[in-house]
Amino acid sequence: MAIAELAAQVEYYARLAYQRGLVGAAGGNVSARDPEEGLVAITPSGVSLRDVTAENLLYVDLEGKVVKGPGGLRPSKETPLHLSVYRARPQAGGIVHVHPSYATAYSLVGRPIPVRTVSAEMKLIQVPVVKKAAPGSPELVRFLMEALSTAPDYAKVFLLEAHGLLGFERTLLEAFDLVELAEETARTAYLADLLSGCCPAKI
Repeated sequence: MAIAELAAQVEYYARLAYQRGLVGAAGGNVSARDPEEGLVAITPSGVSLRDVTAENLLYVDLEGKVVKGPGGLRPSKETPLHLSVYRARPQAGGIVHVHPSYATAYSLVGRPIPVRTVSAEMKLIQVPVVKKAAPGSPELVRFLMEALSTAPDYAKVFLLEAHGLLGFERTLLEAFDLVELAEETARTAYLADLLSGCCPAKI
């Protein structure tokens, strides 16, 4: 895949994540991997996903070395998290990490996302939970790797405790769709519990 096409995809899905309310302010990060070049295009640190452009992306190798990008910008602080997934799952071509409200709320009350709808049962199957750690920390990488090592191969969306969602797939389009489905699944489950007269936080 040409670098220009890779950059265009990261720009598009970063902005779409913001537009869909999956993230706010300067939170979240998006990346895509070019297997031919061995490079990962990732959103910059401190820049809102609404302001991501192909021109302000950073390109790193799988060890985290910045190979290309505008001066004055650094790759997302979650770059080690993304690179750990690419190394552990060589088939992954795109990663989306966002902070959607409903999914994150479930993690705050100590509950996994209830996978109830037909679509979620078919496509998500389950959303493993990753233990709480500071964003950008080695501990978060370690906890995600632990979760990856014990989760079934079909699990491609992970709920980061008190943090958000991280999803990966062969393409950035597929990764985005999975993350968006996970948030929609969380929202639907919450509303279903309210309609049934239950208190979702105490189930």
